[in-house]
Amino acid sequence: MKSLVFLSLVISLSVASIVTADEFPNMIGTWTGTSEAVVLGNPAYYPDRASEQATPRSSSADFTITLTHQDGRRIWGNVSSNNMSEPWIGAFWNDGKSFQAVDADGQIVGRMINTNTMELMYTQQAGSTMITSHVVFSRAGD
Repeated sequence: MKSLVFLSLVISLSVASIVTADEFPNMIGTWTGTSEAVVLGNPAYYPDRASEQATPRSSSADFTITLTHQDGRRIWGNVSSNNMSEPWIGAFWNDGKSFQAVDADGQIVGRMINTNTMELMYTQQAGSTMITSHVVFSRAGD
């Protein structure tokens, strides 16, 4: 009898933790933010202070993420800054708040703070160029 009660409890909790498509936040829109980065080398998004490429340095850049499509947990669009643009694709974890994404050459771990604010950590390593960056993005009133 105890085993049956325990099994019922486990199944109930498992079903309760499943997130349905309508439980993921609507991400469609234009999101803007300014990064707080540490860079090494000469990354395209952070061309400042090129004379200091051999040592890590603090840097910032303004970014826009334009998310044009969403299918449940899956989201995609592009990211742009400094006259550059590249694809951006991601997917939500089951908690409906955390997500992971990639652009053409980097990795993103993010979470929703509220409906119109998301926080991202971005990392990139390509040859001798490295970036780690934190950005809080706000959704523009589309």
